[in-house]
Amino acid sequence: MGSYNKDILLPILKKEDIPECYRNTPIEKFLCYHNLNHPFDLYEKAEILALMCMDYRKMLNLPENFAYIIRNSGAKIKGVTFALSFAVAVAGINTIAVIGHSDCKMINVKRHRAAFVKGLMRHGWKRQRADKLFSKMYLQFEIKDEIESIVTETKKLRSQYPKTQIVPLYYKVKDKSLCLVIEDRLQYT
Repeated sequence: MGSYNKDILLPILKKEDIPECYRNTPIEKFLCYHNLNHPFDLYEKAEILALMCMDYRKMLNLPENFAYIIRNSGAKIKGVTFALSFAVAVAGINTIAVIGHSDCKMINVKRHRAAFVKGLMRHGWKRQRADKLFSKMYLQFEIKDEIESIVTETKKLRSQYPKTQIVPLYYKVKDKSLCLVIEDRLQYT
């Protein structure tokens, strides 16, 4: 994570930590279920969509039928726009959580080039084809900084879905907690 002022991440340790603007919304429920282990309600249909990284170390503590979950490298919207749009347009989702996380492998992903090519070669790919795929795609998924990437993806989504509540969250892999990203405090030090 980049060098930020310390107040950029708001831990949610109790319900009162949730800012007023998220009270009585699916975001409040999302945070209460995951961080505070609130008892699960029953849901007939989803109330929220979570766009998150495909990283295997993240597991959300949510009730059945409460959320659509879309996983993509680095929690990027690239390649999942149709699925997002379908959830908003057809399923009536009006809240989206964009969830980045600590220790993301998409940070400076080009450092994984050799392992990527070698790994695909073990699965029958020719070196040139594997290298070409990496060269063509890595910039779409590379992240310089987790927080900056979460906020960037959040802003992109807000421009596409201006009547939808879109909230950046940060998952701490070490303790499995979610923090709110306070965008107006985002200033590099």
